[in-house]
Amino acid sequence: MIQININLVFTIINLIVLYLLMKKFLFGPVIRVMEQRKSMIDQQFAGAKENEQKALELKDQYEEALKSAKEESFRIMDQAKGEAKAQAERIMQDAGAQADEILAKAREDIRLEQEAAMKEMEGKVARLALDAAAKILGEKSGSEQDLSLYDQFIEKAGDPYDRNVH
Repeated sequence: MIQININLVFTIINLIVLYLLMKKFLFGPVIRVMEQRKSMIDQQFAGAKENEQKALELKDQYEEALKSAKEESFRIMDQAKGEAKAQAERIMQDAGAQADEILAKAREDIRLEQEAAMKEMEGKVARLALDAAAKILGEKSGSEQDLSLYDQFIEKAGDPYDRNVH
């Protein structure tokens, strides 16, 4: 059986007093500190959540800016390609025009050279014809007879450029 002894009563009273003192001076402040820390942690979580939300918004803004920068770069590249293509076409047209001019000038030079060669040949042929006619006739006659012999020779030779040259 249990004996209730005065020591037991004092021990129980001491424990109750100790409990009340600990509750008043130890548990209360510790619980308040814990609640303050809990409140501070909750505030930090709320701040972290708010910062995370701001970070996500900034990320979205940066992604949008990056997207628009990419679109702008593609637009600039397309514009540059178009300008380069137009410039290449202009260069090709200019080169074609220059080539046409060079070709036309070359044709004109060839025509002039042909005409000069034909005139030179006409002179040589005329001299040869006159010399041949003089040898055939045995004598040199007047300039009218020379021209008449020349015209007859040219008609028989068939040169279309020198007919009726007086």
